[in-house]
Amino acid sequence: MSTPSDSIVSSTAASVDSVPASPEVKEPWLPDQAELGSSSAPWYEEKSSNLRLSDISLIKEKGGMLDKLEVVLQHPDERAHRPPPDFHTFYVNQLDMGLRFPILRFITSLCQDIKVSPSQLAPNSYSFLLALTVLRYYNIPLIPYVLMQLVQIKRLWPGKFYLSHKGDHTFIKGNPSSHKRWMSRFFYVKQAGKKRNPWRCEMSWRDNIYTLTPSTPKSSPNLVSFLDAMRETSYNMPELIKEDLLCHFGFSRKGVELIGDLGITMSCSSHAITCTRACVLPELISNLPLILQSCPQRSGKKRKVSTPAEKEARRQNKKGASSSLT
Repeated sequence: MSTPSDSIVSSTAASVDSVPASPEVKEPWLPDQAELGSSSAPWYEEKSSNLRLSDISLIKEKGGMLDKLEVVLQHPDERAHRPPPDFHTFYVNQLDMGLRFPILRFITSLCQDIKVSPSQLAPNSYSFLLALTVLRYYNIPLIPYVLMQLVQIKRLWPGKFYLSHKGDHTFIKGNPSSHKRWMSRFFYVKQAGKKRNPWRCEMSWRDNIYTLTPSTPKSSPNLVSFLDAMRETSYNMPELIKEDLLCHFGFSRKGVELIGDLGITMSCSSHAITCTRACVLPELISNLPLILQSCPQRSGKKRKVSTPAEKEARRQNKKGASSSLT
């Protein structure tokens, strides 16, 4: 990581909804001064890690780390912003809130656009981003352009940033209000690879951020119907980051089998909508009829379903044709 930069805080991403934030929306939890240390120096100059060597195996297991990832702990002269060469800083509480390795591409793409290292995101930012995968149920891609319509970046303290709802878009709830002593639970990760930047995003440490507006894709996703459906809907974030669901949707490689089933699957000509168990996304199930009504209707005749006898006859014909060629 490079030394902290002093670029100004700026965000030019346009908001989908200009309604001011609801008074019921809580501001992100801020560490108290006792945890940050004295005011004479930034917290990261004073805070050291309290992790032990015995924690490394637990960190690797929790993060789903492969052999290509090396984990080490702090030496006396190192701090969160001064890791060993080629290593980057992460926190145990980030793992608790859903961070897995390798970091998901939609997260690294967003970090590249906002020019913030994934290591500098507060723990709740990860659970919030993973919960935003509800967009997939509405056939909306997880790209920076979309995410920046729904997400705002806040500076908690020098070197620490928080992602949360933009405006009154508060359809994801349930993040814990605090993570006690989380800034003293950091470790270093090195990712082996021949690529110049195997992390696929900006990894330099910085005190502030300068956010540019993501480029508009050729086919700009329409969020109007999604936001309309979300006005009376809220999802429970802790349920959305259960390990079995993270594995099922490819967000974790730990191989945990899905507990129960996914409930129901419905499809139309342009959507394939799979609902997770009702205890996780009950509102989505109730919204399915409205989603399916918006799908364009199929044209033409329905394909005839073959009987078992017809399938067997075709199989025998293919077998005979292939034998005649030998």
